[in-house]
Amino acid sequence: MRPVGKINLNLTGASEAKLKDLGLEPHYQDRLEALSTLIKISTAIGFMPMELKAALKFLVEETKKVFDAYSCTIFSLDGDVSFDIIFTGPPGMGNGLLKNFMNTKQCLVVRDGLPFVVQDKRRKDKRCRGFEFDRKVKSHACLPISTGKKLVGILTISSLRKQAFTQDHLEMMLLVATMAASVIQRAQLFHKLEKEKSRLESAYGKINKLNTDLEAKIEDLQEAQNQIIQTEKLAVAGRLAAGVAHEVNNPIGIIINRIECLQSEAQEKGVSDDLIRDLLTIDRYAHKISKIVEDLSIFSRTAYSESDFNRIDINDVLSDVFFLAEQKIRGKKIRFIKKLYPEGIFVMGDSGKLEQVFINIIDNAIHAVSGNGSITVSTRAEKRCIQIEISDSGTGMPEEYLDQIYDPFFTTKEVGQGTGLGLPISRAIIKDHNGSIIANSRINRGTTFTITFPEVPELDNESL
Repeated sequence: MRPVGKINLNLTGASEAKLKDLGLEPHYQDRLEALSTLIKISTAIGFMPMELKAALKFLVEETKKVFDAYSCTIFSLDGDVSFDIIFTGPPGMGNGLLKNFMNTKQCLVVRDGLPFVVQDKRRKDKRCRGFEFDRKVKSHACLPISTGKKLVGILTISSLRKQAFTQDHLEMMLLVATMAASVIQRAQLFHKLEKEKSRLESAYGKINKLNTDLEAKIEDLQEAQNQIIQTEKLAVAGRLAAGVAHEVNNPIGIIINRIECLQSEAQEKGVSDDLIRDLLTIDRYAHKISKIVEDLSIFSRTAYSESDFNRIDINDVLSDVFFLAEQKIRGKKIRFIKKLYPEGIFVMGDSGKLEQVFINIIDNAIHAVSGNGSITVSTRAEKRCIQIEISDSGTGMPEEYLDQIYDPFFTTKEVGQGTGLGLPISRAIIKDHNGSIIANSRINRGTTFTITFPEVPELDNESL
């Protein structure tokens, strides 16, 4: 075998003697050294964490040194890799090689998938025109780079010497082509893994989004189910109210009227004080029955309509409520705290009905607070809506009660202390005002009701 370029064996005398003892001639010593160098290159490429271009650049540079070549080039034939050419050699030669290669209509390596060697450029060979533009090149070799059955690139090695490459050289060049194929295949595998990772991450993100959407849909369905149940309860209450109003209203009206007549007659005839007190008691409870019937009528939607609504300031409505509330807590140790928004906050509604809502919730708070407790009423303006918050430091409610407090006739008060209609009626009124009410409560920490209404902007002169 002809010596491979300028490979320096760097063997000590002992090493040379040992090789001779093994029966190896210098011819084989050169080949052994070249193979050893190629193994080192392969090991370096296999273990160094290099990206594709850097690994192939290292390979062509080391290959050029091994064969003492004029140039060494790797052309890409695979669109999935991220390079067109990897080149080491004289400046400017790489671009010429790439241009010439791209313009070649027929390449024997591409056609046959076999190595092709030109040993003397003086002999014109029309089958390969890769180095015709560089007259200095005397011989060159082209080798296929294949991964499996797929041709992914071409390795070319050129020399300034005639007859530069022997059969032994060709075998070692094939090893270099195999290294290049493994580097490209590894890069393709990493690229495929990255794509698969991205695909899985995208799928995982979509699954998470679907799970989130599903949870939201389930919550919406649960809310819709709760609304259907609540609507059905209110419908039942409405039908009951219509029946009660029809069956009870007229008789109770007659009873109240006759009581008033009896009270007038009793005063004229000078009956006993005990009888007058009994008449007063009957009158009071008759009016209480009348008030219950009136409250129930709200569920039948016969009490009022939205067309009666006006633009009102919630702060003004609460000011009237505060007067009544302060009368109810007089003599008690309950602190009444007011935190009103400094400007007017307006809604479209019925001030009388809204007073009923606020009084009812504050009455419940007074009932829940004992000792040195407090009740706080605050208002604030949010984005396109206003909020009223009524909180107390009372006994609170179990969490399971929060889903039942709006049911007609449900009450946590003792028998005779409440009808269980206050909060259902309040919620119905708020709903008719396009508002919402939310309750939060903790045992021995108190309860907070947050009421939200859409804000009505200030009227301009054109709308007056």
